[in-house]
Amino acid sequence: MTQAEWIMLCLCAVAALLHGLSGFGFPMMSTVVLSTQYPLSLAVTLVIIPCLILNLLMLMLNADSQHNLFQSIRYYLQRYWPLILSSLLGSLLGVKLLLWLNEAYLKLLLGSVIVFYVVDQLRSRPLQASPQVWSMLVFGLLAGVIGGATNAMAPFLMMYLLSCQLNKTDIVIISNLNFIVGKLIQLLILFPLLVQITPQQQAILVGITIFALAGVWIGSKIRHRLSQKHFKFLVLALLAVLGIETLWQSAALLQHSNRIFLQ
Repeated sequence: MTQAEWIMLCLCAVAALLHGLSGFGFPMMSTVVLSTQYPLSLAVTLVIIPCLILNLLMLMLNADSQHNLFQSIRYYLQRYWPLILSSLLGSLLGVKLLLWLNEAYLKLLLGSVIVFYVVDQLRSRPLQASPQVWSMLVFGLLAGVIGGATNAMAPFLMMYLLSCQLNKTDIVIISNLNFIVGKLIQLLILFPLLVQITPQQQAILVGITIFALAGVWIGSKIRHRLSQKHFKFLVLALLAVLGIETLWQSAALLQHSNRIFLQ
């Protein structure tokens, strides 16, 4: 591998470590890293398999010790099915948008909403939400569309889950269930791209997977020592960084082309 490729793998490992700490971040951060060398559609495709494996690992590491993994999944599916179902439908639409919509406008909207939310949470009386069916449907759909198109499902999802005042274990499990659903949709639609990757890109994929598993395992061990207050601060800090970075990327993309559609 080249030096640039090793740097990409190391940055993906850092993204996995942050994912283990906060429950989110690896798909978007690793996609941003890979997109510096590859087209966005290929960058999204290369992280599908690592993300699926990583999200399954997060579920196993955070499952209720008094129940097995399948009992925990069934509990969260029964309680949060509107969020998961709407994110599935949104992901289907989002992957389609990835193929024909200028990503600059999606990133502009995403970055604006993230920055607004972080600023709001810093107020003495921030916006609050409750896990009602209608709110889960709306936020799940928005998260799915953005996640399918840019691998940035996490910010919308984390904004909603934090607003619902859920504990950190619930946030990690619910978010990773949604991530799995979104990745399965991406795998279904982008499978033709996945089977066409070169041997060198296959090596990159294997490397990303190994680095991701190591990073998320270390991160999850550290996260159990974080208090709820510190956990929320970490998530808000990551959201702020992602929001500013997304706006910066959007501005750069619009300088090259302000067309709404790719074709």
